[in-house]
Amino acid sequence: MEKNINEYIDHTILKRDVLTKEIDQAVSDAIKYKFKGLCIAPFWISHVKEKLHQNNILVVTVIGFPYGQQSMKVKGCEAKRAMKDGADELDFIINASKVHEKDQEYLKKELAFLRKVTKGKTIKLIIETGLLNQEEKIFATKLGVEAGFDFIKTSTAVNTTGATVEDVKLMKEVINGRAKIKASGGVRTLKQAQELIKSGADRIGTSNGIDIVKGLEGRNEY
Repeated sequence: MEKNINEYIDHTILKRDVLTKEIDQAVSDAIKYKFKGLCIAPFWISHVKEKLHQNNILVVTVIGFPYGQQSMKVKGCEAKRAMKDGADELDFIINASKVHEKDQEYLKKELAFLRKVTKGKTIKLIIETGLLNQEEKIFATKLGVEAGFDFIKTSTAVNTTGATVEDVKLMKEVINGRAKIKASGGVRTLKQAQELIKSGADRIGTSNGIDIVKGLEGRNEY
């Protein structure tokens, strides 16, 4: 790995009943461990942006969370509000129903619309690999790359078990250098993170960022 492990991590806190004090602690942790980003729900963007002022940490949020079943216009409105509030990166959840139906026309239209709405921002497409068979994973990844998404992301971890080395390798092959990969969901240890990075992940989404970094420092958590 060319970078330290913390520089790959989007420290994530997306549980539905998160409290303000937990968000503030996550901000403090992100600053302390110098994570790449802090991923929070859209409601918390303004609060986090203010707290991270003058710190080189990305404010990352999720759009269409957690199922991706909102209409494209609703996702677009949510994205616009998130950007106005200060989000640096936006992680969109794909409409899995339309992936299963192979509705290329609808998905191309939605993804092109979302790319247009977010022009100039880094955006990621969460394809929810755990819900898809191999053909569907390839289909969704190709659509995201062709629409100009900057990253293809494995999962939310809400609906499925999360990232696997096999899925990252498959996505890397399909992407062929045209986008980056974010592996997210179920990443709990330094070893897992390193294996995912070695397989092709450029970013790691995890709520276990502190433990992962502590593992790198040679502590005995594992």
